Amino acid sequence: MMSITHATIAVAGTSLILSTADPLTLGLALIGSQLPDLDTTTSTIGQICFPISSWLESRYPHRTITHSFLATGLLAAIALPFGYWSGHLTTSIALPLGHLLACFSDCFTKQGVQLFYPYPAWCISVSNPKRRLTTGGTGEYWVLLIAGLLLVVGLHIGSAGGITEKLTASLGMVDGAVEVYNQKSATHHVWADIKGIWASDRTRADGKYFVVANEGDSFIVTDGKGGFFKTGQQILTERIAATIGNPATTQLQTISFMDEEIAPKLQEISALQPNALILLSGSIVVDMPENVRIAIEANRFQTAKVADKTVTVTFHPIQSALQQLGEQYVTGTLMVKVISPRPL
Repeated sequence: MMSITHATIAVAGTSLILSTADPLTLGLALIGSQLPDLDTTTSTIGQICFPISSWLESRYPHRTITHSFLATGLLAAIALPFGYWSGHLTTSIALPLGHLLACFSDCFTKQGVQLFYPYPAWCISVSNPKRRLTTGGTGEYWVLLIAGLLLVVGLHIGSAGGITEKLTASLGMVDGAVEVYNQKSATHHVWADIKGIWASDRTRADGKYFVVANEGDSFIVTDGKGGFFKTGQQILTERIAATIGNPATTQLQTISFMDEEIAPKLQEISALQPNALILLSGSIVVDMPENVRIAIEANRFQTAKVADKTVTVTFHPIQSALQQLGEQYVTGTLMVKVISPRPL
């Protein structure tokens, strides 16, 4: 029972202190909350790690060395450098923080803990022994209930009001990432943290990509270097996690051509939005298809195609369209997607 209480207190406290609902961060806090009881073979963590707990139990009294600031400091000395080198410092803090919160909660029990070990002083928060917590007692259930409520509050704050959204996005669930994109793309930049491989040569394609659009469970993304890719085609994904970026606006408009030069209208749109990502979709008929030069690269999503006199574009950058079609007279309709400011 106490292990559950420790876990709930540590996860709730970490969520509130770090303002996070990240599953990895909270998972590390949970692990940290169990480590103090590694000094007894009767605890859950002690049974899992029996050789270690047996060794500690034979040498140190319960609630001494593993329940001390010394142990918290040791965990911090291990976790923080690793977090710093990996670029996840905030996440790494959760491990020693979870340990510290669990040790502090044990100060409210009848026995207390030796927080300042090896100094043999027992830290007990309540002077009246009758008011101290006992394992499995009514008081512990009340503490567990309050900690559970605080956990809900912490998750709500840490996820900006979207607990389910944050969890599904962080876990890399495709449906969750699609949901995040559908809900946030009109008002924010949305990024995809992708783990996967290139379909062309099976090398790693891991990275952070800006999401241009989604088609069902697939995303069309760009790397900011002129490359556009579609998940499930160019990138075979193992995991997709959606991340909400800076505030932005997305506008859609339609432009039509009736045997007229394409450049003036595209130049006007580009001039009005100099700091925006502008993408074109649709089909137009050109007068000189032999002058249209569109490079085809095996490992990229083809945003423009030409067949006979018809040019079909799918989220094709407006500057590329001006270079490739600027001298053409065209007929047809294009949808213009304007994302402002430019995310890349």
